[in-house]
Amino acid sequence: MSGTNKSFVISFGKDELLSTVLKETDIVLREKFFLNPEFGGIYNPPLEGKRGNQYMADAMLSYLVLIKPENAVAALGITGEDIYSPGLNFVFGLASPYFRAAVVSYARLIDPDQSLFISRVRKEVTHEMGHVFGLEHCPNPRCVMSFSNSLFEVDLKTENFCNECSKKLKENLKRLGIIKT
Repeated sequence: MSGTNKSFVISFGKDELLSTVLKETDIVLREKFFLNPEFGGIYNPPLEGKRGNQYMADAMLSYLVLIKPENAVAALGITGEDIYSPGLNFVFGLASPYFRAAVVSYARLIDPDQSLFISRVRKEVTHEMGHVFGLEHCPNPRCVMSFSNSLFEVDLKTENFCNECSKKLKENLKRLGIIKT
């Protein structure tokens, strides 16, 4: 792993689950994407597009792109707030491969079973970062890149990429110079 594989991570808001979520996010970024995460702080969620108790994921993503350091290969915003994207009631996350940035909400992933909650967070961070590095939704329902429209679908998939998605991710990370082999 190269020292130039810096990733930028921020939080939109703070709650009692944030430290756990940031710890798991750090592990996912290091193990699955070979990145060196750097925490950039806690920010208030942008009010643009707010509807009731939901924040617009697109506004968070736009703000993240604006503050992403030039030397960061990718950026990730984490939030405990419920988020949506225009045309959708809610989203677990949103990503932009073009800007190499993503936002993940753990608001709907919370469960009394801590290990289930952690697994869901790891899956959604992995999924959105997979999009950041050029992966699309996978038809394999067990692949972490499978589209999830419900907690049932999140729980059905594993935390890992299928062989095909894993191969594509490796090629994309090589092309970007994140991995050498």
